[in-house]
Amino acid sequence: MCNRMKKRHAFTLIELLVVISIIALLISILMPALNMARSQAKITVCATRLHQVGLAMTEYSLAFEKLPAAEDKYGNPESHAYAAYRGDSNYLDDNGDPIPLRWALLYEEGFMETPECFYCPANRNDWTRYESYTNPLPWGSLPQVYNTTNGSNQWVRIGYTYFTIPKSGVQWDDYRLKPAQKFDSLDPDLPYATDILHGRSNLSHQKNKSSDNFYHKSSNYSVNALYPDAHVSLCKDETVFDENTAWEWFANESIDLSSSSDEYTYDAFYYEIFKLIGSR
Repeated sequence: MCNRMKKRHAFTLIELLVVISIIALLISILMPALNMARSQAKITVCATRLHQVGLAMTEYSLAFEKLPAAEDKYGNPESHAYAAYRGDSNYLDDNGDPIPLRWALLYEEGFMETPECFYCPANRNDWTRYESYTNPLPWGSLPQVYNTTNGSNQWVRIGYTYFTIPKSGVQWDDYRLKPAQKFDSLDPDLPYATDILHGRSNLSHQKNKSSDNFYHKSSNYSVNALYPDAHVSLCKDETVFDENTAWEWFANESIDLSSSSDEYTYDAFYYEIFKLIGSR
């Protein structure tokens, strides 16, 4: 019996181009959906971490009958809503160790074993990411390589904005809001922690990354917010992120954000945005 030669079929150039075109078309269709799914997953993880912090805050408040403090060794309030440790001399105890501030107290007192929960995975800037404060380990140790290499202060920061607003008798002292000292004095209708608030372009959750703080579409933004009952709500109301005076003020880089001579300070900015979020 003779062996018959079988013809081998190969793709023509046109067939290859058609296949490549189909694959490219499928990728272009699927990528937006994949990016949306990835963003939604980060929002969910972010909300879960905030909820875990909320539960730890409740336990801490029951144990100590107060909210975690943010004061230097002389009893002066620390003014940054994201500072956890500072290397300044007045924020070191008599042994030269950093004094824990805010949520760092949850970690040191054993109410939160995983400090990674203090950070949203969608945070955009190095100074709001967990990985920036684990070299050297453990989290909370100073100095950090991140802080050293970029020349900033020797701090450890959390990746959320923690700002306690009392339910009644809001008082201002030189443009600083006197915070709620106990859990039952928190305003139940307002959040006391949100994703990091540091200008609109730095918001963790946005559909399209903007290059400015102020003129991007308000519908692109959303913020997770933690309330006193430990529930977390996602605020995506456009009016919160619209061109209101607070965002406009923050976008003006010529303004000294820490100066009480300006119309706003950090506290006034947080207060206005927190009120907007709580009213939606």
